Amino acid sequence: MNGATLTAAAIFLLAVFAVSGCSQVGVVPGEPTSAAANPGESANAKADVRQTDEAGRPLPFTTVFPRRWSNGNDGTTYEPCTAADTTTLRAAGLDPRSARDAAIADHQTARGCRWSYTGSTSHSLTQIVGNNGPLHEYKLKKSTSFVWRPDTSINMRLVAVGSVHELGECTAMVDSGRAIVFTRMSAYSDPPPIDEICDKAIAFTRATIDQMPE
Repeated sequence: MNGATLTAAAIFLLAVFAVSGCSQVGVVPGEPTSAAANPGESANAKADVRQTDEAGRPLPFTTVFPRRWSNGNDGTTYEPCTAADTTTLRAAGLDPRSARDAAIADHQTARGCRWSYTGSTSHSLTQIVGNNGPLHEYKLKKSTSFVWRPDTSINMRLVAVGSVHELGECTAMVDSGRAIVFTRMSAYSDPPPIDEICDKAIAFTRATIDQMPE
């Protein structure tokens, strides 16, 4: 991942989750691996970190964050990193092997995955959950953070859609329990029309929404 991509990802996470008071509480970047002076201790700590979702399905990567699941994202049991299988990812044009943890620090609100589009290093899709609901209140708090497009409905569930044109991003959002599931398509260079970007975010939401508890 290049510096521009990392910066844009960080901006997105901060923008989406700034309304949560615990989004960065207790964040100590590097804390999970700070025992480098004692490799044995570090290896033991890593082995104790949870690596599966609620159903016991393994994450597509090894997380080093002990508090990846936290009181900032426990409002739903939905786990974006295991919800979409290889067939679903490929149908969306995503490379299943590119799965990366959306979290960039321990104990942050965002819990989910980022995938690259096949053949592209600058276009990606991120799906994350955080205890930012309910959706109608979130939209009021973030009234100026997005260009809010007309709400849509998928399987009789309200889906809000917000875009950030200057970043080539569009996010589809749906309530799940006490949390919101955010699905964002990003094009950091050579972006297609914003309508196409939003369509991809909505389409991936549609492909996974049946697994999101209401």
